[in-house]
Amino acid sequence: MIHEERLAMSISPVDLFSAVCERCDKAFLLESSDGPQKLARFSFVGFEPAKHIVLKEGKFSVNGKEREAGKNPLAMLKAEVGTDDDPHAGLTGGAVGYFSYEYTRYLEALKTDLADETGFPDFEFGIFEDVVVFDHHEGAVRYLHRGESRLERLKEMVMGASFSPEPMQMYNSKCNTSREKFCQNVEQAKKMIEAGEIFQVVLSKRYDVKYSGSLVPFYKKLKAINPSPYLYFLKFGERQVIGSSPENLVRVEGREITSFATLAGTRERGKDVQEDAKLEKELLMDEKERAEHLMLVDLTRNDVGKVAAAGSVQVPKLMEVHKFSHVQHIASQVSATLAEGKDAYDALASILPAGTVSGAPKVRAMQIIDELEGARRGPYAGAVGYFSANGNADFAISIRTLFANGKKAFIQTGAGIVYDSVPDKEFDETENKAKALLHAMGEDRYEAAIAGKR
Repeated sequence: MIHEERLAMSISPVDLFSAVCERCDKAFLLESSDGPQKLARFSFVGFEPAKHIVLKEGKFSVNGKEREAGKNPLAMLKAEVGTDDDPHAGLTGGAVGYFSYEYTRYLEALKTDLADETGFPDFEFGIFEDVVVFDHHEGAVRYLHRGESRLERLKEMVMGASFSPEPMQMYNSKCNTSREKFCQNVEQAKKMIEAGEIFQVVLSKRYDVKYSGSLVPFYKKLKAINPSPYLYFLKFGERQVIGSSPENLVRVEGREITSFATLAGTRERGKDVQEDAKLEKELLMDEKERAEHLMLVDLTRNDVGKVAAAGSVQVPKLMEVHKFSHVQHIASQVSATLAEGKDAYDALASILPAGTVSGAPKVRAMQIIDELEGARRGPYAGAVGYFSANGNADFAISIRTLFANGKKAFIQTGAGIVYDSVPDKEFDETENKAKALLHAMGEDRYEAAIAGKR
């Protein structure tokens, strides 16, 4: 049973999270500063989960106790979360965390011996029995909990907080791929496309950055620079995942499922309104971009259809332009009703990873990614979000995301390669997508990172 207490707190979600992080090894912040009202309405903060769950290399761990994961680790996660019939919208407590791109190796026949250069597990979740909910529509803050209330503990953390996280400094930026090497990979991918193996593949490159201090200031700056439908900060000890993703992977509320896992087709933002409109028109008129986008809409329809009631899959929004701080994309929405016997866990498994970060056909594209990139992607191109105990779920595709392990941080961006891709332009697209994150590190760090990858 859910207990609800209304809080008279004059504090922002990010400041509450900052206060919690001073005392807690594990915590999360989920919010939105852009997008549909239904999505942007709530922010969530949680701390000290009842269970810490990690999946890595076939081992499923709960609070440090390992067992074999078997063939369906997601079912094991579901069993740990439990279920209830609470009517609240959004998150009411449950599993909050991330899936690495590598989770797909439990679902498909893919290589498992790739170099692990980031040290992240295949998935990692905290199971939280309470959550602070900021309702921006009503201007209210609520504390929801199952069982014993920890409200006094929360108040103590706020009262004792310094709200002055250690300043962040980043240095020794480098990119794992040169322009020349990336362009060679694009040419290799194009040969496979010409041979009929695939229609499209998403190739990526990664920036590695050493840092000191707290990443809370980085999150605040990223939120200001790149307001997005999905903003998140997950802290699991030494591992942290921070992002401003524009792209929904899957959302389940009740029996309804929606996915915006179709963002494809990119242009920079214009310097003024006129140039921006010109670039938008150019984007929508570009046959290559349109074809790539429609192919991914079909892929998402097929993925959603695996768990949908017969005849319920629809595309209510087709080829809209979604604008963000540094880029604009073509987007479409796919929606459906879950089939009898299917739930949010099935929906996630049917779609992960999105075609927009892998390619089409998906499995062969992922095999080619393994061949050309040669290393595990970690959280990049996976998913960040929650499974609520009441059956709701909401996950973003983890792009425009920094993930840190210890004092080393990683930023990874990709570009969709098709038969007529121009290698240099695809490389430039990966740079444009990284700009918001690199700028959030600081102008000097951005310039250093760009210089370090040429």
